[in-house]
Parts: sequence; C-alpha cells; structure tokens
Amino acid sequence: MSYDSIKNVALKLFSEHGYEGASLAQIAERVGIKKQSIYSHFKSKDALFLQLLNETFLIEQARIKDYLEIHMNKPLYDCLLPLLESYIERFSYDHHLKFFLRASFFPPNHLYDEVMKALYQHIDLVDGLYLTTFKKAYEVQNISQLPQTATLAFSALIDSTLVELVYGGEARTRRKLEASWMIFWKGLTTP
Repeated sequence: MSYDSIKNVALKLFSEHGYEGASLAQIAERVGIKKQSIYSHFKSKDALFLQLLNETFLIEQARIKDYLEIHMNKPLYDCLLPLLESYIERFSYDHHLKFFLRASFFPPNHLYDEVMKALYQHIDLVDGLYLTTFKKAYEVQNISQLPQTATLAFSALIDSTLVELVYGGEARTRRKLEASWMIFWKGLTTP
C-alpha cells in the first residue's frame, strides 16, 4: 500500500511543484510515513521521479493507442480533433498529463539527458501510432498529404497545444487550437 501511496502523492507534488519543489519529506508526510520508509520502495528521489515518468509515458501511450483503436472507423476529422481537445479537458484534473508536461518542459538539470531520451522515445512511439492512422487515411484518399508529412504536422499541432496549455491557459489554448486546426485540416485535405 505504501508503494502506491508514495507514487500517487509524489505524482501530485511533482506535477504541481516540479522536481525541485517536491521533497521526500513532504511526500512522506502526506503519505503518513517516515521519510526513511520511502527508501524501502525507491532508492532515491531520482529513482521515484524516473519511475513515475516512465509509467506516465506508458499510460499516455496506452491512452492514445486505445483511443485510436476505438475511433479508427470514424471520419479522420472526428477522430483527430477530439483527441486534441481531450488534452485541454484533461489538463485541469489529470496529474499524469501535468507531470508529463512539467517534466518535459522543465526537467531537473541533473536528469535532463534521461528525461529527454525517454521523452523522444515516447514521441517516436506515439508518432508511429499516428503514422498508421494517416497511412490508412491516405490509402483511401481521405487526405492529400503524404502520411509522414501529416504525422509530423499533427505532432507539431499537439506540441503547440501542450505548450499553450502550460503557458497560456485553457481559453487561450482553445482559441489557438481552433485556428490552427482549421489551417491544418485544410492543408491536409486540399489536393
């Protein structure tokens, strides 16, 4: 029980305050254990942080994979736009998403290389999922752009949406997504 409690509390604190703003003492206090008890589950604060990061990437990958499988028979427009909008909706309550973004944008200096390596592996894997979706759409002539180009553009649209969420807030993100989606979709489908 302590193992999961430690992870849940640490996830919340890391997502809200970052690596530097969350101490093992705070985590232990909120879990209701002594700080030393954390070491029976995790070698260090770094190990706890990296464990949560890897689990978060796996959760996000599974979420996207499941979403695409469930929505694969919908028109591409009705599949992709709600996926982008789901980031905005989840940002207010999903600690995994907040942690993912904070760790990606503000990684601890001493863990920078490890975080970036894991992040780029995550992005490559997720882009592979989108590539499959765009290949299917291209094969049935629902899009005019090459699948690789469509994947990179969609990935950039996700990136800009996530950056705006972190820095601009929900309302600003919705306005920018609406405008950029319209341009993206037109470019994707115009012969």
